[in-house]
Amino acid sequence: MADESPNKWGTWRERYDKSHRRYVVFTGSLFLQFLVIGMPSSMLGIVYVDIMREFRAGASETALMLSLYRGLSFGGRNHLMRWAGEFPCMMVGSLVGSFSFITAAFAQNVTTIVLFVGLGAGCGFMIPLLLAYSNIGRAFTGKPASKFLTLTAVGGGVGLIVTPYITEFLLREYGWRGTFLIFGGIFLHLLLIGVVVQLNLPPSENLKKSTVFQWRKQIAIFKCRAYSVFAFDMILFGMFGFAEPWFLPDFLVSNKYDQQDAAFLLTVIGVFSLVGRILAGVLEPLLSRTKLVYHWIYVFALMGISHAAFPCFIHLFPVLIGASVIYGITFGMVVSQSAPVVFQSLPLELYPTGLATEFTIYGGFTALGGYVGGMVRDVTGGYEAVFYVASLTAMIVAASCGVLLCMDKLCSRKVKTDVHIPSVSVISHL
Repeated sequence: MADESPNKWGTWRERYDKSHRRYVVFTGSLFLQFLVIGMPSSMLGIVYVDIMREFRAGASETALMLSLYRGLSFGGRNHLMRWAGEFPCMMVGSLVGSFSFITAAFAQNVTTIVLFVGLGAGCGFMIPLLLAYSNIGRAFTGKPASKFLTLTAVGGGVGLIVTPYITEFLLREYGWRGTFLIFGGIFLHLLLIGVVVQLNLPPSENLKKSTVFQWRKQIAIFKCRAYSVFAFDMILFGMFGFAEPWFLPDFLVSNKYDQQDAAFLLTVIGVFSLVGRILAGVLEPLLSRTKLVYHWIYVFALMGISHAAFPCFIHLFPVLIGASVIYGITFGMVVSQSAPVVFQSLPLELYPTGLATEFTIYGGFTALGGYVGGMVRDVTGGYEAVFYVASLTAMIVAASCGVLLCMDKLCSRKVKTDVHIPSVSVISHL
């Protein structure tokens, strides 16, 4: 009787792996990324211009709407889901996030919009985004789980492609208030996706999980040199890595371009962000022969060049298109490689803690980054300094990865020396 339950679970799992239900879960995770990351991130960057103009607000205050949303949606931890259950949290979070956008359409000041969109929608949508990753881990096992986890990021890339022109059309026809109402209705489809995914998930093994915060594991992950460098990189990338979707539309409009030009460049960024995500998945067997973070030396160097190209060549639209291409590819690769980098850097038992910590670090500093970027714009009177700071931080990330490569080479050389040249005792020879 003691072995009956595990055998029963193993048989059921084999049947599930042979069915197509896990691909329904994967498709649902793609749509979760599409609705929670791709659409709001692109839409808010365009609506930001109209809101700031209507209320005559500062860039730092208005940018909190974007940065808080993205930061909180990425900053989710799973303690609440362990207590209340994944499916109820999915339903409540989707409702809170969707109605936050709908309520923000009736706001009379920027502060109210920041509270509803940044705080309300960000906190609500953190649950669907976290489940987009954890559901893949339940539906797939072994190597397929890693592959489909990487491919899930494609959903966010598709959202960045299709949203700019949809937003530009809705703004022209209905204004930013009508745009919020329509997108709030679109986000209600998260409820349907949640139900479909729940019906196709495998049952859990009913294993008890500890809800106690484990300080030993939290400290252990930072003892790993590669993960510490990665965490530092995520701080800088979180603060300034999303500068283009946040500030590029207003920067273009203030330099005699129109919103159609801004929508076009954001679409280019979205298209090549999708290309970068696909490249990260296709080239993973080749790139993972060494630590993936080593490749960030040239990836972030290219991203830094693309950041600086926007203020340097603002009046040369073809150059801006090229910079958008480079930025999109590098951004897509970094987003897709972050989870595999954690997987490479830590032992398997520390991987969940490391991934959750990475989400918290990236989310927290993303929430801060929009405000800092807006403050730089308010102080300097233009967005040029924002893009130059973003370029500098990208170069610092590239340099930190180069330092990590040099340190690893020195340490490995020292280990080889210690192994192959043992100490010789003079007394033993005598």
